[in-house]
Amino acid sequence: MNSFENQSRIFRFFSLAFAYPNQAFLPQLNKALEAVHGFKIELEALPPAFEKEETVRLQAEYTRLFINGYPTTPCAPYESVYREKRMLGKSSMEVQERYQEWGMTVDASLMDHLATEFEFMAFLCSAATLEETKADAKAALQTFLSEHAQKWIPQFAADLQANAKVQAYQLLGEILGKTVSNISVESLS
Repeated sequence: MNSFENQSRIFRFFSLAFAYPNQAFLPQLNKALEAVHGFKIELEALPPAFEKEETVRLQAEYTRLFINGYPTTPCAPYESVYREKRMLGKSSMEVQERYQEWGMTVDASLMDHLATEFEFMAFLCSAATLEETKADAKAALQTFLSEHAQKWIPQFAADLQANAKVQAYQLLGEILGKTVSNISVESLS
């Protein structure tokens, strides 16, 4: 398997890991994990960590961490919140431009959401496996990593580790931080 193809699957796994933990959450996460090769050992600890918690507890923690914690949301999963301390800032518009360059449209409220950025990086990795888009996709991925993902996701991951009260989300923060900080297009080639 091509390393870009596998990295695409890893990015999709992370995108799903930040979905609201409803009935479909764990089956989707496990299915995404089955598709991953190589990095699987790191990721394999996550589904059991989520499975040991009651769904209602995961939902409450998800809401507290990512949607509306009191007095503040400890880990708002939006690039503009981390980089500019507000929603729909300059970085939101920049990522929207990157999506449009690749013919993608994203709802304005989700354009710089963590899961959306992971989906875009997964898309670019898939495009890097095709001869006709390989060079452009690699360049776009490297730019997106350095100008967006690596500028805020490591801090988000550290905040997640520090603020999560549920072990599964602490573990997710730890693995996420290691992954995003250390990835480069050169390491995938």
